[in-house]
Amino acid sequence: MIIKNRLTQAYAQAPWRLRTQKGALFLIGVFLAGCVIWVMLTISVEASEAGLDIQVMTDEEQVLVREIAHLRTTIAEKTSSTHMKERAVEMGFRQATRDDITYLVVPGYVGRQTNISAPPPGSDLPPLLLKSTYTQSLSEWLYEGALKLSEMPGGVSE
Repeated sequence: MIIKNRLTQAYAQAPWRLRTQKGALFLIGVFLAGCVIWVMLTISVEASEAGLDIQVMTDEEQVLVREIAHLRTTIAEKTSSTHMKERAVEMGFRQATRDDITYLVVPGYVGRQTNISAPPPGSDLPPLLLKSTYTQSLSEWLYEGALKLSEMPGGVSE
């Protein structure tokens, strides 16, 4: 007996087995599709929640920015010179005269020292801290390199 095709099945599958296999494959496909849909819905819900949270926080930020601006305006109004003078008068203060002022001399106190951080205008500026190598263009650097090569023994010109 010669076997023509080794892959040929010796027995035919029973019809109920074929239906069971097809049904199992269909259920696996439905389960996988359900998993994919569940993941997509979960991600969509989380993204929409994050978007709503961002919108709420942005609204809160705008409210806080307006409140801070209002408070800064209130501080500026209350610390203005005209308002401060009015409050001082209400509290019983008055403008000091020369007779009201007494200066005290404190031995050993030299006063506030000024810190000069910039040279006066018109004075000579210190030399630049950059090396000439860093202020040279690429074409100048290449030209100087070519000149150095031509001056060397066994250089380009020879």
